[in-house]
Amino acid sequence: MDSIDLRGKVVLITGGARGIGFETGRLARERGASVALIDLEREAVEESAASLGGDTVGFQADVTDLAQMEDVVARTVEQLGKVDVVIANAGITPPKTTARAIDPAVWEKVVEVNVVGVYNTARATVEQVIANRGHMILIASVYAHVNGVLNTSYAASKAGVESLGRSLRAELEPHGASAGVAYFGFVETDLIGQVFDNELADAFREEIAPSFLTGKMPVSQAAEALIDGIGSREPRVIEPPAWRPPLYLRGQVGPFSDRKLERNPTVGDYIREFERRDIGDSAAPLYPPVRSGQPYRLAGKTVIVTGGAKGIGFEIGRQAHGRGASVALLDLDQADAEASARAIGARAIGLGADVTSSEDLESAFSKVRKQFGTIDVVVANAGIGPAQAGPIRTQDPAEWNRIYEVDMFGVWRTVRAGIEDVVENGGQFVLVSSSYAFMNGLMNSAYSTAKAGVEALGRGLRTELTAVGASSTVAYYGWIDTDLVTGAFEDPLVQRIREDVTPAWMTRKVPTSKAGKVVIDALEKREPRAIAPAEWKALFYGRGVLGPVFDRMVDEDQAIAQIVPEAESRQKT
Repeated sequence: MDSIDLRGKVVLITGGARGIGFETGRLARERGASVALIDLEREAVEESAASLGGDTVGFQADVTDLAQMEDVVARTVEQLGKVDVVIANAGITPPKTTARAIDPAVWEKVVEVNVVGVYNTARATVEQVIANRGHMILIASVYAHVNGVLNTSYAASKAGVESLGRSLRAELEPHGASAGVAYFGFVETDLIGQVFDNELADAFREEIAPSFLTGKMPVSQAAEALIDGIGSREPRVIEPPAWRPPLYLRGQVGPFSDRKLERNPTVGDYIREFERRDIGDSAAPLYPPVRSGQPYRLAGKTVIVTGGAKGIGFEIGRQAHGRGASVALLDLDQADAEASARAIGARAIGLGADVTSSEDLESAFSKVRKQFGTIDVVVANAGIGPAQAGPIRTQDPAEWNRIYEVDMFGVWRTVRAGIEDVVENGGQFVLVSSSYAFMNGLMNSAYSTAKAGVEALGRGLRTELTAVGASSTVAYYGWIDTDLVTGAFEDPLVQRIREDVTPAWMTRKVPTSKAGKVVIDALEKREPRAIAPAEWKALFYGRGVLGPVFDRMVDEDQAIAQIVPEAESRQKT
């Protein structure tokens, strides 16, 4: 694919009034581009546009509102003629604290701006980028692959942005356009003050990471890396260079780092200090810190499973019941949940609940406490996929948002509903992610974006919980023999990807009994991960190298070059 010369091009940048966005706009102007700066603050963005001069426009828009983004794209085209390059840069960062202590509304706002805002930016500009054989770059972070302890919303959001960017690149390639993901360390912007200008957070960061990884980088360095990456259509822009080895070795470095954090007593002291600061003395743990491998008996415990009426959820509930636990199956359809509970046995109940509703979850959890007296284990399993596989360009935005709402926010709200119970009883969470957390989400971007976020949430949550005597496990599945997978395999385009692109062993279906067993085994040993089938373990640990190799293969695959346009045509009709 040809490189991009910015002379005569139009570059649209969200979060463009200051920081990385503004500096990148300035450099783009120096290279001969016209620039559209988009920001939430009207006065600031108009002043910034005026300071750049020439063919620069500044528009106010909220990236979380797709209609507003579509409007500013239309206005950009009206005034500047087109859009060639898009930099989805707008983002916010939360106050540093635990998932238990943070205001849930703040956690969700960070994810909404940083992920849904990036999706809206991509969706609103995709036609222009394809028409002009242009390039998009989505701003993620090193937090896309490091442990997000005390920063779970930001980590979950940036992991999602990475996944979205990989999907987008694969879907743009057949049209002669491209996309990339930027991974930055600590850039010296206004936001960085929320990370560094905090004595407790400062000391914690020094404890968990070497200084050569956490030094502040000037905005100009990040902007120059972006401009260079756009010119060569790089799939990944990683700055500073010290972060490149951890990214490519993430399959080994991540688990090692997670284990080190889990076993570091000073880390535990800091986590408890954050919770005492933000919650009060009531946050004091009832149990000493736990470690992976520590035995945990399910007999006599109470286990809640969302999405429990069928498939993986039902099987986890059935096997937990077989180990002597009482089980509550939560599902959107109460009648199905009740029927499944009767099929399991006397110590099982079925309740109706929508995991996207905190009120529904609180009500259901209250009924479980009343019925069984306690809640020890919470399995956040509920999830949905698209009615029909398809690219970002043509998938109904309402469907994309619904999938993300259920699969990401539903897991988060389930965690919040049960976190005090789990901490009080020294219990456990299981967050059901997917192999899509680390594989390319081609034509399934909402699902892969959500599952990458679930993984990041689970990793940070585990580190925070081990310090107070509880724990969390992330479950990664390939293709499990459920209704969701069966429906996907009936799609002829998905079948073509299986036959023409993906090795057969990667798409073999695994019985739900196996999916249930790996979770039960992980619970009984407080393991950080449950992976099925076994061959996906190799892909998990090799993800830092194998992911880019697979992405490149998809970029060049002639079958994908045919399948993506066919899927777009099908969705349009």
